[in-house]
Amino acid sequence: MAPSLPLPPVTSPLLQLPRIQFAFGAISMLPAELAHLGVKKPLFLTDRGLIAAGVFDKVRAAMPKGADLVVFDSIPENPTVAGVEAALALYRERGCDGVIAVGGGSVIDSGKATAVMATHPGRLPEYFRKPEKIGPNVAPLVAIPTTSGTGSEVSRGAGIHATPTSRGEGINGPYIVPKLAICDPELTFTLPKHLTAATGMDALSHAVENYLAKGNNPLGDAIALDAIRRVFAWLPKAVANDREARYHMMMASMEAMMPCKGLGAGHALANSFGDQGLHHGTLVTLALPAVLRRLDAHAGDKLKAMAEAMGLEKGRHAAAGIAEMNERLGLPANMKQYGYKVVNLDELVNEAHQSWFNHTAPHHHSLAEYREIIEEVLG
Repeated sequence: MAPSLPLPPVTSPLLQLPRIQFAFGAISMLPAELAHLGVKKPLFLTDRGLIAAGVFDKVRAAMPKGADLVVFDSIPENPTVAGVEAALALYRERGCDGVIAVGGGSVIDSGKATAVMATHPGRLPEYFRKPEKIGPNVAPLVAIPTTSGTGSEVSRGAGIHATPTSRGEGINGPYIVPKLAICDPELTFTLPKHLTAATGMDALSHAVENYLAKGNNPLGDAIALDAIRRVFAWLPKAVANDREARYHMMMASMEAMMPCKGLGAGHALANSFGDQGLHHGTLVTLALPAVLRRLDAHAGDKLKAMAEAMGLEKGRHAAAGIAEMNERLGLPANMKQYGYKVVNLDELVNEAHQSWFNHTAPHHHSLAEYREIIEEVLG
């Protein structure tokens, strides 16, 4: 018999997932799934872009003919406290008993916050960074992603801005994971090329940072590597609106957030740069190469495994693979090119250094290291 070995401590959940329906046409399962959850009068959250593009019509068509749907369609591009409070007011006014979030990460994160506040006292900011305050009595939430990027449909966190031009805050905890995720790649076909690229690289950033994060989760690590493979194999084709590629990118997006280990410096930087209304997915993927180039001493073997998953030639660095993919997709080369205007460099550095994402990062960069990274990212 082989000698027994001490097991490493489990510092993160193995997998914590909602019930998932994943297929072309999966939206047709919505009525049956609502019955399964016991939800009779849901509040549908979405945004006006999805209404205009006809995406929400596909969701409406899946519901019983003549059903009187309660719809809030004013979720902003970056989720805000005001947006959640307006949705919550309609939820209460119409006597709703569940939330269905139809959209990208902003809509789904707003849906998580609305579901929490539907059953919890006080105001949303009182729950920022306080998972212990969120109990199990969260209103039932169904997440229906229309982008392949955030993976919020399976995650235990939600990013929320106090105002449209403030840096992101967040709520998190096991009870805000949606009860159900309906992942229908058909709903992503109207997404413009530049957003397909940006959200796809956001999915990559989640896979990369979940894989590198502290914690023991071998199953989650394997899933994260598969997400990385899918992004590099299929994202350029998804930008060209290839049907099969849309399937693989929705799978990659979901996989990337399954490990539940946490994120890292790339997201700390994206939140620090998130005070000027720029797209989160683009911010984080522009930050990643500079971060990864400084992690060889802290996660060298994992960086090599990621480079292999990306299909890079032996000896090439994962940071180079991401930078080249950004260029291939037509994303900006740096923050200045993207339109970010530095107001206070010291504040940027301090904000990134103090971010909660550093708690799960493989290395907490010093103030000097963050300054160096930020100056590189700015260009």
